[in-house]
Amino acid sequence: MIRNIYSKFGVLSGYVNACKAFAFCSIAFIFLSGVFWRAQAQDLKGIDVVSEKKKTTTAVEIAVVLEKQDWIYDIGEEAVFVVKAYKNGVACDNEKIQFEIGPEKMQLTKRGEVEIKGGEALISGGTMQKPGFLRCDVKMDVDGHPYNARATAAFAPEEIKPTVKQPKDFSVFWHTAIQKSKSVPLHKKLTLLENRTTEDVNVYQVEYEFLSENVEKFYAVLCIPEKEGKYPAIIRFPGAGWAPLSGDKANSAKGFITLDLYIHSKPVTESQAYYEDLKNNELKDYMYKGIDNRDSFYYHNVLLGCTRAVDLIYDLPNFDGENLGAWGSSQGGALSIITTSLDKRIDYFVALCPAMCDFSGYLYERAGGWPHFFLRPELYEGKEKEVLEALSYYDVVNFAAHINVPGFFSWGFNDATTPPTSFYAAYNMVQAPKQTFIIPEGEHKIYPPQRQKTYNWLMDNLRKNKASSQSGT
Repeated sequence: MIRNIYSKFGVLSGYVNACKAFAFCSIAFIFLSGVFWRAQAQDLKGIDVVSEKKKTTTAVEIAVVLEKQDWIYDIGEEAVFVVKAYKNGVACDNEKIQFEIGPEKMQLTKRGEVEIKGGEALISGGTMQKPGFLRCDVKMDVDGHPYNARATAAFAPEEIKPTVKQPKDFSVFWHTAIQKSKSVPLHKKLTLLENRTTEDVNVYQVEYEFLSENVEKFYAVLCIPEKEGKYPAIIRFPGAGWAPLSGDKANSAKGFITLDLYIHSKPVTESQAYYEDLKNNELKDYMYKGIDNRDSFYYHNVLLGCTRAVDLIYDLPNFDGENLGAWGSSQGGALSIITTSLDKRIDYFVALCPAMCDFSGYLYERAGGWPHFFLRPELYEGKEKEVLEALSYYDVVNFAAHINVPGFFSWGFNDATTPPTSFYAAYNMVQAPKQTFIIPEGEHKIYPPQRQKTYNWLMDNLRKNKASSQSGT
């Protein structure tokens, strides 16, 4: 019936137009279920932050779209939200819809109630006078159960400017820290994981070292094609979480070395109970640790371990010596951008709904990036200046300005975890060639077309590079 809602309305988003094979399932998923759509057989744990599952039913369907197909508006242009609702396959009539409208993560500018007539209601969202995102959340109560939907209008998103300032010694700080990190040997160790290895792909736990204040150790899952040869490589950066990825065998079988990083300096082969204990104890709220000092912030060692991973790839005898890509979503999207900025040996990168962008947005009455430091006063009260200064060395905005290789970005406007306002602040700083795949109705998820498009783009470019190098052109 959701499919019928859209056919009757006559407006389909870019996602549905691009992915008709997924249309019915994806729209129903986005607006109704909230259940994470796991992508085929590839393990995605740790890549993104999965929202809490919502109550679902097939009896009631509700959706919100915008009158403009791409959901993008000019400054001063009126955004009209269109609500569609069906119950047991019949258009709702005389049902009450409650709505709330306002800039994402900010104070509401409008709330009220409208009545569904013939399965449809129109809500004027008004406009915005500066670049940003205007969100409409609706709720309909049926038989004592609430049903929710959301749509977010973009106003001149490519004109969004960052609020964070780049420290004068930003580049020097990171150059010095990275050079220091390389002052100890890798001490690379590969352990074959026989239970994960296939006839086409050998899977290893790999560990390596770098220097911060002390010698630190990182672990990852490394997949190498079994067939002898020299291969391009892809580093996959993890989303926020505590459990490691299990390895990207699917893409390795296509002729790539793949490295799935685990950023918490722990082995990747322990039991689920081990990682649950980390989650509840040592790694609880890890993203907030040390935020008032650039040298002790948790991500200091994370970024050094990520850049050292490039050295690891180059140290592998099976690597072709020049073709390297980066891929990540959410926290991983941030790390993909950051590592590409810091190590010029990465040739192409992918970032889905990147986190850690424009942290200070909240101090300027607009949404800031995950993990939303400035929505939690207890984190910065009495030391706001120190926190702002320290975090500026880790804000994706400041790394994005130093990117000089092609990138592929993808996201949805309904993302409440990594707000679009925040990641556009970083995206707009990238001056290198870039392209986007936007799912207007997309939330903080990884959708199958995103994976397909971004991996195809990344692997095709790495293959072309390799072919050009071999032909001498």
